[in-house]
Amino acid sequence: MRGFRNSVFGAALLALTLLAAACGGEEAPGGDGNGGGGEPVASQLTLGGPPECPERPFCIPGLMEVYGIEFGTFVPLDVAGPLTVEALEGGEIDVALLFSTQSVIAENGWVLLEDDQGLQTAENITPVVRQDALDDTITERLDAISAALDTQIMTDLNGQVEVDGEDPADVAAAFLEENGLLGGASGTGELTVGAVAFAENQIMGELYAQSLEDAGYTVNRQLTLDSREVLQPAMESGEIDIAPEYLGSLLLFLDPEAEASGDPEASRELLQPLLEEKGLTMLGSSEANDTNAFVVTQETADQYGLATMSDLAKPAA
Repeated sequence: MRGFRNSVFGAALLALTLLAAACGGEEAPGGDGNGGGGEPVASQLTLGGPPECPERPFCIPGLMEVYGIEFGTFVPLDVAGPLTVEALEGGEIDVALLFSTQSVIAENGWVLLEDDQGLQTAENITPVVRQDALDDTITERLDAISAALDTQIMTDLNGQVEVDGEDPADVAAAFLEENGLLGGASGTGELTVGAVAFAENQIMGELYAQSLEDAGYTVNRQLTLDSREVLQPAMESGEIDIAPEYLGSLLLFLDPEAEASGDPEASRELLQPLLEEKGLTMLGSSEANDTNAFVVTQETADQYGLATMSDLAKPAA
């Protein structure tokens, strides 16, 4: 993630974002940020996450429906990226919406709150491809990558970028070589691989792109997109041919009323016809399940006695 923005730009953007939130952030009833008063713990805290959080079923609406909680303030930042990480590190937010495979969580000794009521869905990493671009070589190459990944492997790859500061392209190249994923089926043509600008998605985008280049395709990269709201329309229009996606989040993006669950096969069954309507399809899902994670510092966990998401609904001392 450190390669996405230099530190000066990131700090400046963070400051501007937090200033805007302070002036016009979303205040929950009773959330004066001063603590006490028997209000739920969440009402005393500031949540930071992607700008679409107020509309996403797994985020603010889901927190209210499943856990009955509202945070005192919501600060729109980025998609589990450097702004969110910096804000949690600096104390500008109390709770961060990150991803469960982000190595920065363990690296900083942060606490991932257990989703004890099952709000989050199965988020197995899955290649999505435009039907008009798909062929047997693409299927073989990308399915082989998915088969080589699991949650721990993905977390380790993320750590090489997020913690060690390596370039996603270098991390992807080493993984393909070490796992014998180069060579094999070949093809021709021009493809564009897209990804949202956070470490994991960029690593996956590079894995797809480099494998397909090895197969003989000319591959263009758009690996710094702002969000799924940008990525998916670009795929539907044909600007992007291939992208790494996440089962539950994509399902709910395409159908907010869908019954997404922790069962990846059930999500695939619901998702496939929605993709087909848009000229898209998905290949084999990996075992790497990168679900959404609400994270606090150890200090905050100790102060409020937080271990699960339900703990956020307890009365504050």
